[in-house]
Amino acid sequence: MIALYHNDMSVCAQKVRMTLAEKQLPWESHHLDLRAGDQQKPEYVKLNPNAVVPTLVDNGTVIVESTVICEYLDDA
Repeated sequence: MIALYHNDMSVCAQKVRMTLAEKQLPWESHHLDLRAGDQQKPEYVKLNPNAVVPTLVDNGTVIVESTVICEYLDDA
């Protein structure tokens, strides 16, 4: 199952959500409250040391940066 760590207000995360929808891929949502600092929590920084959204996890493979994520989804 694909897991996406994202925030509704992030344009970069929106781009990834649109790609997932276009490809009709099932995914699990992990919404981060950026104002509360969720992106700074140690468990998230382990996934994405840049502490930004989005981050995609697919069967243990972690991908950061929205353009790279979209390219990954195109290839998958």
